[in-house]
Amino acid sequence: MFLPSWILSVGSPNSRARQEPPPPSSVFQTLPRDLLIEIASLLECRQDVLNFCITSRHVFTHVSAVLYAQVTLKSVEQCNVTLDMLRTRPGISRHVRELVIRPQARLRKTSFNTLDNAEACSAVAKVAASKSLDALVRFQWDDDELPYHDEMWFALRMGCPQLRYIAASIGSLLPSINNHLYDFTDLKGFSVTLKSGFYECHPDVFIEEDHPITKKLWDMLTRRCPNLEELTIQGSYSVPTDIRCISEGRWPNLRKLTLGDVCIDWFPRSLLPGEKRPFIAFLEAHPRLESLSLSRHTVQPIHLASLDPPSLGRVTSFSGTHQQLLALPQIHSAVRRLAFCDSVETREVSATTVANLLRELTKLAELRISFTLHSMYDSGNLLRSLIQSCPRLRHLELTCAHKPSFQLDAFAKTIRGFPKLRSLALTIVRYPGDETLSAGAAFIARSNPRLRRFSLTFIPPVYPVSLPFSLSFLARPLNLLLPLPDRASGSFELRCDEHGLPLNIAGREHSKMVWPWGLGTSCKTRRYVRDLRPPGLASVRRGGVRGFVDLVCERSSAGEEVRMILFCAMLVCFAVWGFVVTGRSRVAQRAVGGGGREVAMVGVPWGL
Repeated sequence: MFLPSWILSVGSPNSRARQEPPPPSSVFQTLPRDLLIEIASLLECRQDVLNFCITSRHVFTHVSAVLYAQVTLKSVEQCNVTLDMLRTRPGISRHVRELVIRPQARLRKTSFNTLDNAEACSAVAKVAASKSLDALVRFQWDDDELPYHDEMWFALRMGCPQLRYIAASIGSLLPSINNHLYDFTDLKGFSVTLKSGFYECHPDVFIEEDHPITKKLWDMLTRRCPNLEELTIQGSYSVPTDIRCISEGRWPNLRKLTLGDVCIDWFPRSLLPGEKRPFIAFLEAHPRLESLSLSRHTVQPIHLASLDPPSLGRVTSFSGTHQQLLALPQIHSAVRRLAFCDSVETREVSATTVANLLRELTKLAELRISFTLHSMYDSGNLLRSLIQSCPRLRHLELTCAHKPSFQLDAFAKTIRGFPKLRSLALTIVRYPGDETLSAGAAFIARSNPRLRRFSLTFIPPVYPVSLPFSLSFLARPLNLLLPLPDRASGSFELRCDEHGLPLNIAGREHSKMVWPWGLGTSCKTRRYVRDLRPPGLASVRRGGVRGFVDLVCERSSAGEEVRMILFCAMLVCFAVWGFVVTGRSRVAQRAVGGGGREVAMVGVPWGL
């Protein structure tokens, strides 16, 4: 294995230069490309990868493949600047493998902006037409509507020969019959996100099998994309849309299926003896499925029970309701990632029932679950039940809504029962008088130093009766003119020393305040680093006079010892001062007494 020369020379007494390692920029100059990429791939945070890249030009040249592998643009300004840079610098753009466009993600707008949409898709079309993104594999368009210029899809299809995964969103404006979105062939992944505008304006489009849009879309997926591996049809709405024509498709290599609030299980006629429902037959015809995500509208649990036992034997990731999971016992022994799409009502399903279900998932490592608490006391055994049923968890996303559930100091001590937990996302209603986000994060970090990243979110409680706008002041008898906290969230990164002890947490908090009388909302974001080491630690204590004063005043054993030493030193000083003063007075008295006797002797005749 190749090692830099400064590592081999450590400990050599020949010169002072060999005893001190050179700066990082010169060290990385000697490392090979494969080792630099391996180091960058082990960094979990993209900010760390960026800091690693800017150490030197040599590192940036080789590590930019990791930094630019996935590019996400969240505003029109980012689209213009970043895509123009990629168009003019092919040495960087050739590393981009996934591109996500969200033109209005950072804007707090309630209405769709056509100008932003048109400007963003024009920037994408320019960089795609220049053939700079020749390594692009995945492209995602995430906006309230489809791209204003459908020529963007044509530019992507012609300028990106390796593009195999497409994701788009459909709102109130449907794609035209001649839209270039239907021209892709041999795709491996296709995703459609149905926005609220689609549910409100076109809820029955996919029911009509003779509709031009339905025919064009399913002709592309079923005939020209036979090797499809991922299929996603997402959407969230109270009334689902019917899309049962998907059950007629057959893709032998399908590995991931994600269905949102869409209805597939509805069947217009009665079943014949021995006949299975179309969606059940669809699941049985795809034995390579590894990830399955359903909603409560997709299929009824009683129909899932009719699946053949060998079906879905490879599923390791499941998302759905707990009733649907109960109807699929054949996947319990293989599931590693589980997400409950609907919140569990504690008045209907107890925590013990959910824990018994989770106890059958012996390989579960990631869990996302949400509880709707009927009262503050429903969470008493909730966390302990999860700990007993899921001892192998490495990632936990827990939400407890409507009522306060946990005090953060008690929660931080209780989750020690997850010995393998590495990441955590907690969303709760703040307990009355509980700590702030930063203090709660400090509790969690000190009690669980194995956690590397975690997030904490406070949500407002839900009252049983909503007050009208004219009487909203009754809910806040005090501080009528002060804003109410609506939501506060924070993401934290824990840093430990070489012994695994927590050093500090880097936090980013975002809070939203709602002003009374309909005056709107205000948002605030702050970043900080909070030290978690004991206050008497030498590396934490400030130097100089202020550091010494802090040490004297701190409430610790070290502070008590310093104060005792100062008290003893003060006593010694008083004793020394007493001896000095007493000695000077005696010398003065002796000097005064000796002088009087001499004077008296001088005045007396010798003969007397």
